[in-house]
Amino acid sequence: MTVKAEKLESTILVSLRPYSEGKRDDSITGWGNSLEKTLGERPDSADIVATLKRLRNRGLVRLIKFVSEQNAWYNYGPDGQVDERWFFYNATFIVAITDEGRGCWDVSSSPPIGFQQSA
Repeated sequence: MTVKAEKLESTILVSLRPYSEGKRDDSITGWGNSLEKTLGERPDSADIVATLKRLRNRGLVRLIKFVSEQNAWYNYGPDGQVDERWFFYNATFIVAITDEGRGCWDVSSSPPIGFQQSA
């Protein structure tokens, strides 16, 4: 990965702010596409997954997926046992920024990160 971990983390957190309620429902491919537009290079899917898990472990985001077979929502917490291929690579999942995540980076003091478009 040529994108530094800190840069990927901050870009993900900043990208969640414009979404309704700070939640984005997308696939790993969709995340890769939007991060590539913002960063100018495409991070590896495994690096995106690792970054999302680190952010979750620090309480900055929540990872949620709808389980149609059970007609229920699954919250992938730090203690959760889940097939990561199913969670991240099968359809979409929700990344929701927490209050702690909103407070991590002051967007106004951050340098511009590539091309950004409003949601």
